[in-house]
Amino acid sequence: MKDRVEGQPDKYCSEAHKIPDDGGNSFHPEEAYQNWEEGKGMISTLFKARDASSADEMGRAILWFHQLLFWSNGSEVDLSDWQKAVERLELKPHNVVDRLSFIQENPRLAHSFLQLQELFEEQWKRYAKDRAMKSIKKSSE
Repeated sequence: MKDRVEGQPDKYCSEAHKIPDDGGNSFHPEEAYQNWEEGKGMISTLFKARDASSADEMGRAILWFHQLLFWSNGSEVDLSDWQKAVERLELKPHNVVDRLSFIQENPRLAHSFLQLQELFEEQWKRYAKDRAMKSIKKSSE
């Protein structure tokens, strides 16, 4: 039987909407990326051991990616119709909807884990570049 992550696993959905509160209710993409950095080693180990719980951990990691994706665009996480919501975002990896859909449909595949790693790196680089460009623009004003 194929494990399919429909949209997002219900038990993690509430986590995706959490917005860290620093007093101003701002978004913190760094937190989502840090969660990934801390969790990817364990997920890799689970895949190497062919452990079935890798699908659960992938569910968590998929939500971290959604957080990074939306928060790096200054938006709240919207999972109600995430494909359309993602299409409206400015900063995003190429073919992110197709790639993320594949990952969610096949969370037990090692290829899904590798693809998710790539998505995290691509989004983090786009976010860092965007911040740097905004900083340069701000300092030149």
